[in-house]
Amino acid sequence: MHESRSDGLERTGASTCDLRPSYTPPDKIEVSHFAPAAELSPYVTQIYFFRCDEPAIRDRQPAALGHLIFLLSGRGTLKFQNGDIVEVADATVFGPGLAAAEFDFEGPLYDLGFALSPLGFVALTGKAANLFADRAVPAAELFGPQIDQLAEEFRAGHSQGTMRVAEMVEKATALLLSHVRPVPPSHLHMVQTVINWLSSDLDPDVEQLYPLLDMSRSTAARLITRYFGSAPKQLMRKYRALRAASMLIDPHCNDALRTQIESLFYDQPHMIREIRQFAGRTPGALDGDDTKILRIWLSKDNYRDIETFPG
Repeated sequence: MHESRSDGLERTGASTCDLRPSYTPPDKIEVSHFAPAAELSPYVTQIYFFRCDEPAIRDRQPAALGHLIFLLSGRGTLKFQNGDIVEVADATVFGPGLAAAEFDFEGPLYDLGFALSPLGFVALTGKAANLFADRAVPAAELFGPQIDQLAEEFRAGHSQGTMRVAEMVEKATALLLSHVRPVPPSHLHMVQTVINWLSSDLDPDVEQLYPLLDMSRSTAARLITRYFGSAPKQLMRKYRALRAASMLIDPHCNDALRTQIESLFYDQPHMIREIRQFAGRTPGALDGDDTKILRIWLSKDNYRDIETFPG
């Protein structure tokens, strides 16, 4: 086995206690998916509509991509690995995750979400993804007051039953496309090279990445951090753990595949620590019946750009 900021959202104190909460039963959750429009697909990997009518919704969000969400009903908090608890309401942007985050919402909870690709976060916001890693901020900080107006329109349309989700997707798509900024060709090449590197192996070697990039090592590390939210080593660890988790929750995962997954890590304790940090559950808990939300976040659609994503 192998190796072992300006928020604008209300921030409250957090307990360091890590007792596992009671998560929302999977049969209480409904999720619909929408394919991004072709012109939006380089920037958004997945669009989803999340619905839960329970009075309280609790679970953990893996350390995956950045997201833009519109809360149509409900409000709550997101707790990050450093203990910060951030209030989430209306239109909110989550940056790329460095570790799994715990969310606790008052329901009924209905939200429309857009998973942002590494290219998308930078091209749509004009900001470096690492500045928002493990953070949640009001979307208006990045997209201006127009997105708050759109969020109000969506909430009103949802509560009054006058706007279909598909119409919301169209309106949000138009707004996002109006914010697309040009990206230098060298940056586009770098992003695709990193994606290809991540897809090349379940445990890609960081030292094999730099020779593929036509830039200095320091420049490459800086740009990778800007687009992907973390340095190459951390990025490798995150995707190794998330892909391992996605394979373990696959009902077709057999003993041979489990053995292959275990071989990616130094030993079993290392595997448990890494998967728990990035996916939010231990490998043993991935077999439970309360992992529906986890399955949504670990959907291979979220890694569509990684063409050989296994599992």
